[in-house]
Amino acid sequence: MLVKIGINLISLLDVNEPQEYIKLAVSCDQRWHDDFLIWDPEKFNGTTSITVPADMVWIPDVTVVSTVLDPEYITEKEYQNVIIIFNGDVTLQFAYVLSNRCEMKTDNFPFDSQECVVKLSSWSFTINKMILEHIDGQRPIQNPNTEWDVFPYTNETTDSYFGSEYPFREIFYRIKIKRKSSYYVWVIITPTFIIAALSIAGIFAPFSSTGDREEKVSLGLTTLLTLAVILSLVTGEMPRSTKLPLLGQLIPFSTDFWLM
Repeated sequence: MLVKIGINLISLLDVNEPQEYIKLAVSCDQRWHDDFLIWDPEKFNGTTSITVPADMVWIPDVTVVSTVLDPEYITEKEYQNVIIIFNGDVTLQFAYVLSNRCEMKTDNFPFDSQECVVKLSSWSFTINKMILEHIDGQRPIQNPNTEWDVFPYTNETTDSYFGSEYPFREIFYRIKIKRKSSYYVWVIITPTFIIAALSIAGIFAPFSSTGDREEKVSLGLTTLLTLAVILSLVTGEMPRSTKLPLLGQLIPFSTDFWLM
């Protein structure tokens, strides 16, 4: 059996970097042919199509295998309908919210891009019983995200063996997102540079008339405390990784410079 699948992105709801997953609102179309649902329109008053509840017919068990949580259906399953054409063609349309795993590469934070892969596959049917095929014609994302730019996805199909005689057909949807960095530039990077400049100026500040260095010490401690607060803001946004992002390198460097 051939099952055609098409997805369209409604919106990018959330990017959870510490836990490395994204939340997407997605609409999905599934189309297949069922020989048991064929009729002659002439025998039924010229009826060429009908709409019935989805639980009245067989539905392919296509599953998103890359999720970290069960999909949240925008339209509950008991209220979903299918459109059946007299020749046996069946169409199911629905929308859900996916929490999809996405390995975050934050080396270039806050100028980073991420590529997340949504994997669809039949849960129980190998390709000798069910073949999945992508439907071309994706629509632009309907609700842009304020923090991320979302680019049109690319797709590919592959066959994977999981200890069975025949492989399972999988469809990969690669979704690329790019961070809008202006917030971090003005709120974190620019203040860090200003604080670093003040630290340099503090080194060459003259002593007081009594020879005390209280002003330098006060400036230095204030600078160090401010950099620590900024660093805590950055680390709260990042996943625990062996690689330190660019912004995470800048702030400790500024701190080390002051300590020298």
